[in-house]
Amino acid sequence: MEHVGELVRQERGRAGLTQEELAQKAGVSPTTVVRMESGEIQRPRISTLMDLADALEVPAEVFTHFSPALYPRTSSTVQQPIDLGGVGPFSAVYQREGEWWTGFVEELPGANAQGQTLAEARESLREAVELILEANRELTRREFEGGDVVREPLTV
Repeated sequence: MEHVGELVRQERGRAGLTQEELAQKAGVSPTTVVRMESGEIQRPRISTLMDLADALEVPAEVFTHFSPALYPRTSSTVQQPIDLGGVGPFSAVYQREGEWWTGFVEELPGANAQGQTLAEARESLREAVELILEANRELTRREFEGGDVVREPLTV
């Protein structure tokens, strides 16, 4: 399979749902499901994939291998590593502040998030890290177009 939308379509077929039924059950727009399945959306939001997995009653891991920054929900530890494939793991630190949980990544300035629950804070922080890394990768691609450029995974 070339993109996660193909897997969504396959799992939707197994569940016997139409695109509209899946969208309604997952709480996303029907257009989102159509665009994902067609491959127009190749990097959907983490929260969208989690909602689709829940609606299809499949483990989140079914979809996560398409993006290294997507991970299943985990237990409610206060600090846990975020594995982003190749670099890391990063340390996610969560703290309750009144009615909200806040989280940040020690090794990545600017990566912070909040949620009303620890699970929401975790999901939001993973999305923030993914967006920061993708934005930085795009800036690098634009700056170093052409010429002799080597890109490779960095393991620490």
